[in-house]
Amino acid sequence: MGLPLFSAHDDPGPSFFHYADRAGLTAPGAPGTALSAHATTVIAVRYVGGVVMVGDRQATGAYIASRDVRKIEPADRFTALAISGTAARGIEFIKMAQLSFEHYEKMTDTALSLEGKANYLSPIIQRNNLSSPLFVLPLLAGWDTAHAVGRIFEYDGAGGCYERMDFATIGSGTPFAESTLRLGFSADLTRDQALELGALAIYEAGDNDPSTGGPDFVRGIFPMMVTVASDGFQELDADDVANRFRVINERRTQSGGRAEGSLR
Repeated sequence: MGLPLFSAHDDPGPSFFHYADRAGLTAPGAPGTALSAHATTVIAVRYVGGVVMVGDRQATGAYIASRDVRKIEPADRFTALAISGTAARGIEFIKMAQLSFEHYEKMTDTALSLEGKANYLSPIIQRNNLSSPLFVLPLLAGWDTAHAVGRIFEYDGAGGCYERMDFATIGSGTPFAESTLRLGFSADLTRDQALELGALAIYEAGDNDPSTGGPDFVRGIFPMMVTVASDGFQELDADDVANRFRVINERRTQSGGRAEGSLR
């Protein structure tokens, strides 16, 4: 089956979402329920040379619906997109964003800038959150190839886009993660320091927020940790992530559960 043809005044242009609407590929919003699984918590931290993102793996409804959800994915080589809110809709949102950026590039023979990608998502968020009870709140971070710097963009529920020059966090564990980030952040963080700080922020969120899943040493399930820098999107391997959380857990065990350590 070939692509549908549009008249000049009805052409959806380079927007994949407009194209999907005109072609009848989008489904109407489904009614939400209290049992819709929700995804939390994700943080992003800038460092000298890029951005770190760390996200827990748990989706929670009236119970723990899943322990191994992937909440951070590459939207393209230099962009990471994470979600909180309704898990199923959020995963769909990531897939549509990936298609949108690829579609735009193919239609215009040029790539969107990082800021352009961030702004591109705003009306999509607005459309979903104001017309459906299946609320989604994304977090976008990436490497700005034009300015050779890592950047972070967060959103409000109505699609407002705001750049953060230090760090950002989404999800129900935000108060605990953000407190940790405020204590540990500095403008000259190295990659390893940013990873250590991000791991501690998610650990604190999982330790204090019942909807956020911290490291699961019994099942061997640990939060996702990724970096986005000049070499593109990179996900840390499982052993590296596990070791970072074991260090935090051992330090906390030695202190009897008190929040003490080098980042304090």
